[in-house]
Amino acid sequence: MPAIADAFLKNRADNLPPDVFQEFIVPPFFQHISIFRDSKSVRVLGGRGCGKTMFLRFFCHGSTFSAHRENISDDELSNLGLYFRPDTGFCSLMTPEWLQKQRDGFAFSHYLTLSLVAEICQAIKNIDAAQNLANGSLSLGSARLGTTLVRQLDLPEPTIQALHLLIEERMADFDLWVRNPDQCEVPRFVHFSTILTALADDLANHSPRLRSIAFRVFVDEFENLLPRHREIICDAIKHPSQRIAVHIAHKREAVTDLKTSGQERIAEIHDIRTIDLESWLVKDNDFEVLAAELFLFRIYQVDGVVSCPAFKPELLHDPVHLPYRLTTEYRQDVVNCVKQILPELNAPEIARLALADQPLRRRISEMIKKGLEFQGLDGTVKAEDLISEEVPEASIVLGAILNRKTQSGKDALGLFKQVLEKGRSNTDVFYKAGGWVDNNLYGCLFHIYAGLPRRPNILYSGFSRFCKIAAPNLRFFQELCHSTLLLAYQRQSADDIGEPLCVDQNNQALAAKQVSDAMFGDIMQLGPHGYRLLDFARRLGGLFEAFNRRRSQSEPEINHFSINESDATRLSEAAQTILREAKIWSVLWETKDTKNKADVDAAQYELVLNAIYAPHFKISYRKRRKITLSAAQLDIILTQSDSQFESLVKQLVDSQDDDTTAKITGSLF
Repeated sequence: MPAIADAFLKNRADNLPPDVFQEFIVPPFFQHISIFRDSKSVRVLGGRGCGKTMFLRFFCHGSTFSAHRENISDDELSNLGLYFRPDTGFCSLMTPEWLQKQRDGFAFSHYLTLSLVAEICQAIKNIDAAQNLANGSLSLGSARLGTTLVRQLDLPEPTIQALHLLIEERMADFDLWVRNPDQCEVPRFVHFSTILTALADDLANHSPRLRSIAFRVFVDEFENLLPRHREIICDAIKHPSQRIAVHIAHKREAVTDLKTSGQERIAEIHDIRTIDLESWLVKDNDFEVLAAELFLFRIYQVDGVVSCPAFKPELLHDPVHLPYRLTTEYRQDVVNCVKQILPELNAPEIARLALADQPLRRRISEMIKKGLEFQGLDGTVKAEDLISEEVPEASIVLGAILNRKTQSGKDALGLFKQVLEKGRSNTDVFYKAGGWVDNNLYGCLFHIYAGLPRRPNILYSGFSRFCKIAAPNLRFFQELCHSTLLLAYQRQSADDIGEPLCVDQNNQALAAKQVSDAMFGDIMQLGPHGYRLLDFARRLGGLFEAFNRRRSQSEPEINHFSINESDATRLSEAAQTILREAKIWSVLWETKDTKNKADVDAAQYELVLNAIYAPHFKISYRKRRKITLSAAQLDIILTQSDSQFESLVKQLVDSQDDDTTAKITGSLF
């Protein structure tokens, strides 16, 4: 029996067979999108790990004609999905310098043609073997091919079998020629638009059930193609036909110019529709529901037992079952079930535990003591007398309030004593909505835990928090689950455990830190500028960590920044390169600024450090507060020396805690 933690290791579509039907969970946003309702091309956007490849392959023939499906309609026969992911190393050889005589474009078109025809031949095999077609079986292997295919490909006979064998031979010959262009005969090039259109027409003539057949080509990792090769794909997008539609997928920001081989460019709405997977995943709490379903499905796959009668794994894979899965009752049931397995404590409960934990309590007491000294009130009251188990939240927040220059310490003590005497109230400054506890408790808890780096911070534990840390990346979520279950149950199988699954908060928090550390270290592997990107992430996270370590917490939970759009244009070219790479690889998320404090800030956008790195830096994962940077300041973080960056940290971070600030800047590297 597999270990229950191993259920979450299968988190890359690359490691799955072409048929992903039984692995794909139809996301809630399927009700809002269209892939095949018209012939217009689609662009799928999303970062690494959000599920782009799985999404594409669900629409391709391997999954469409899966043996696990029921009653496949003839409408689905009419849209034959073909998956193409370029071999990056092989395609990089198709340059005019290597192949000479400007053959690079012809060579790529030929390569794409051979790859797609091979896919079609495999699709025909799948259809011939299908026993689940709603209108009965269909034999396409016996189709007769027409003059175009016979003449252009020099087919020995007009059959599908002959076509399949010929494509294998041509691909082998083409591979040799590309790698040895001076030693092999130049192939006779063909173009996919001509070949695929002719093949579609031949299949349509073979069976009335295929009279509307069209090939839907899905080009994955479009950004990895050379510019000339992307132009050829864009030509097909710009000039679609009834028989062929070409769709692309790439990382956000990775492709900024959809240029054709002429002077035209692909235009949104007119030529292409965009499906931003990550934007859809975070709408209406959908990521949390999808993550809950994924968690239960993975446990089901290793024969684990969960108590959720509403959850039916067989209903996850077909859009026809979405209405049931979209009901409020179902969504609540699956989420609540996983919350029982990965339970969490709210901030007031964590505050109460902090007072009972002696090392944490000492941190709280020291924070209050420093505040009393800062306010000139040391000797008037003992710090320990200002810690009360009756109002743990107020006790913790008081430490930050006393360390603020803008707050009268005497007034704060008076208000705290009122809370002690009268109890918490919806009208007092501590506990009213939007009061001191609401605005500062999380920040204070992150600050307190940051001083004990070996202590698991249970602010990172719990299913909902895992979702906030990982969203919209399902791969990150699965890594968190794998590490959590491995810590809790080691290599035990579901049978070995023999009790309802439930992981304590410390193991969850420790897993979050482990995954965050691993993902942070992985930054250096991201793209051609990995080391510079890692250095930028380290600096930015270190800056936010420095803000978190201020005792005053006057602006708690800072984990993102904004910059004026006009000012951003003044960034150096090197800085713009790293900033773009950070967005491509989802080290940063770009969002519109919705919390401008002044009219002059109207033209701003925000850049949020990916929450997966929050446990590594011991900072908040919640998008609460930001700092505004100028182009000059951001350029220092992105490209300048360590000494310049340290000076910037001292400039930006409130220096009222002088001793703490000194320690911070000395530990950033």
